[in-house]
Amino acid sequence: MPRRRRLSEIERSTIAQERRNGVSAASLAARYDVSLKTIYNVVNHRDERQTANGSRSRVVGIRVSDDDLRRFDAALSRRGITHRSDAMRRLMLAAEGVFLPDDEMCEELRNLGAALNRVGNNVNQIARRLNEAKVRGERLSYPASSHRDVRALAGLVFDLADQVQEMSRARRSVLDLEISSALAGLAERDENGAE
Repeated sequence: MPRRRRLSEIERSTIAQERRNGVSAASLAARYDVSLKTIYNVVNHRDERQTANGSRSRVVGIRVSDDDLRRFDAALSRRGITHRSDAMRRLMLAAEGVFLPDDEMCEELRNLGAALNRVGNNVNQIARRLNEAKVRGERLSYPASSHRDVRALAGLVFDLADQVQEMSRARRSVLDLEISSALAGLAERDENGAE
């Protein structure tokens, strides 16, 4: 029985990579002068080893504009992070907490929407009375009480706008904390030169 040559670690890695890229097992066996079974064993062993040690075997590609990339890199730079891929990996792992809707904020927005609907109804009623008087040729009645109502409604609209802005700021602060938590430690790692 002829003895087959032993593959080096580099050759095993190359075979596994080329096989993943679609190179046929038969051509790899011929090139490295090994059996088909050896090629399949190398590929299977590599896959099992990657799964067992939790290595990152998947590559995710995204298309972004130059401006998007500059802004992302600037955000990382402000945090002292130089490794874009580490930051992306951390953000992906934190996505569940970052991308979940804020139930409290959603409820507040529903309440504000209902309040705005009531304001809109009141404004419509005032406008309807004024239009009806105009159509009948009557003097437009705009008593002081209506003026107070309109001023109160305007004040309510401005208050609602302030509340929405404050909720937006609060949500942004929470997201910033979650993102900072996800990226924690990367800046110190980069400064220490760790990979």
